[in-house]
Amino acid sequence: MADNNICAGCLRDNEEEIAVSWCNDCEEPVCRPCGKAHRRFALPHDVIDIKDISSVNKTMSKICKEHTGQKLIFFCVNHDKILCHVCISESHTDCDINHIEKAAKGVKESSAIHDLKERIHNQKSIIEKVKEEFHELSSKIGQDKEQQHERLIQLRTTIEYRLNQLEKNIDTHYSQGVEKISSNTEQLESLEHTTQANLQNIEKAETEESEVNLFHLVKRLDTSQLSDEKNLQVLENDIFNISLQFIPENVIEKVDAMFDEFNPDTQTTSLKSQPSGNKTRQSQTLVDSDEKQPFSQNPTFYASESSKFYACCFIDEKEVIVIESKEVQLQWGYVKTTLHLKAFNLKNGKCNSFNISNECSDVCENTICTFDRNNILIVARNKKSVKVFDLELKKLARIIKLNNQSACCNWVTCIESQIVLFCDQYINQKTCQFICWIDYNGHVLKTINLPDTICDLDIIENRVYCTFNDVNHVTYITFSGVTKTCYTSLDLRESCKIAVGDSVIFLLESDRDSVYKVDVNTKQRSVFRKVEIINPTHIKFDKKTKKLAVTCDEGKCLKIFKT
Repeated sequence: MADNNICAGCLRDNEEEIAVSWCNDCEEPVCRPCGKAHRRFALPHDVIDIKDISSVNKTMSKICKEHTGQKLIFFCVNHDKILCHVCISESHTDCDINHIEKAAKGVKESSAIHDLKERIHNQKSIIEKVKEEFHELSSKIGQDKEQQHERLIQLRTTIEYRLNQLEKNIDTHYSQGVEKISSNTEQLESLEHTTQANLQNIEKAETEESEVNLFHLVKRLDTSQLSDEKNLQVLENDIFNISLQFIPENVIEKVDAMFDEFNPDTQTTSLKSQPSGNKTRQSQTLVDSDEKQPFSQNPTFYASESSKFYACCFIDEKEVIVIESKEVQLQWGYVKTTLHLKAFNLKNGKCNSFNISNECSDVCENTICTFDRNNILIVARNKKSVKVFDLELKKLARIIKLNNQSACCNWVTCIESQIVLFCDQYINQKTCQFICWIDYNGHVLKTINLPDTICDLDIIENRVYCTFNDVNHVTYITFSGVTKTCYTSLDLRESCKIAVGDSVIFLLESDRDSVYKVDVNTKQRSVFRKVEIINPTHIKFDKKTKKLAVTCDEGKCLKIFKT
């Protein structure tokens, strides 16, 4: 028996009674006794014969999902949304509101019906086409599987053959090396004996022989000595020439990087489909890759000409995104600055670039973080709001204004999908610094006061790690308010930038062109990648992949390191 032919009220009491009526107020089928009861309520419900109710009405709810029991009887013109009484009082007090009956008048003759039907028909044809493509794809990936297995067998055979050859070469050269060392050792022993005898002869001749005999001896030994010195040089050079270094130290990383190219995430089989038409809403827009940068195990990405990189953050283990400021030369010597977001793929080195100048030109370039996989948070330049940029739609999605207008936001991050800001506020002729949690509407949920003169900070778990403008130590403050100095050094510069991992702290000293790595447990500090990091300006550590992003050469390149 179908559920829509059973009385909903009786079913809730574990009874099954045939429904003969439909209550429009409750939007559910009712039996004859329940129908009478619904008509006898203090405010009688509209109960009709179940035969008179359409299948659409049976499946389409007219009750507000956000406010239980409230009927959707109003329409908001501003937001194009059907509302209940509570919706209006909570979020639509300033909107243009119509009753649903007035808003629905003439809908059958409107173009909205025609457009919607056309979109549905269009979508239906797309579904059929995509199903056909998936059918073709199913057959194709079956063929691909066989082909890939054949290539895998060939690859395995080739690798095994090469490794066997390499093993034979190592054994052969080892035998040759041992034989050469043994022969050279014998020559050295003979040369050592000859050298000792010559020394004794010349010392004895100095005291016992005439000058003529001594002269003859010197000339003879001089010729012999010259030959012995050449032989010794040859033997000495063999020390550096005999080697079994067939397999370089970094070969494992290179092989690992080679197999990364076989990653199924970057080698998916796909079929090209035709455009679906502008009548179908495409809420998920693919971003074309407009650039490809050099790629390596520790990749380096370069800014465009007349451009600089600023703050960066990791989207996930595959991508890093950075703010790029680009100067464009205009007529009459004028220069225009445009802002871009550049997302670099850490697997294949490809780059997607988004011009955000039209909607986000007034942002602070020195702080950025991910809100989720598709949204980026950037602090506005006036420090009174946070802008949410949608990477998927490539546009500004929202502006979150701070309810506390006297506070200035300097830095933003996310903790478990919660937005956390580092702010300062001028109170009683004194600047106070704090971090606060805010919701998507800018309401402050929680606040933790911080010491004054903080230069930079990073958060991990329940700790806020800070560096300062006027002292040479690193301090952390727990969310419960406990403060502790975790590292101090007299030669540590003030105003360091900081990035924190599970048991490691990275400190950027721009005036020393250095990034330091501090072990939290041992308090040992070392220079991180001294040769590769020059003129660093920004750092960001990804706690999941243990990778460190460093903006170098005063913003001309972005380097990614495994730590």
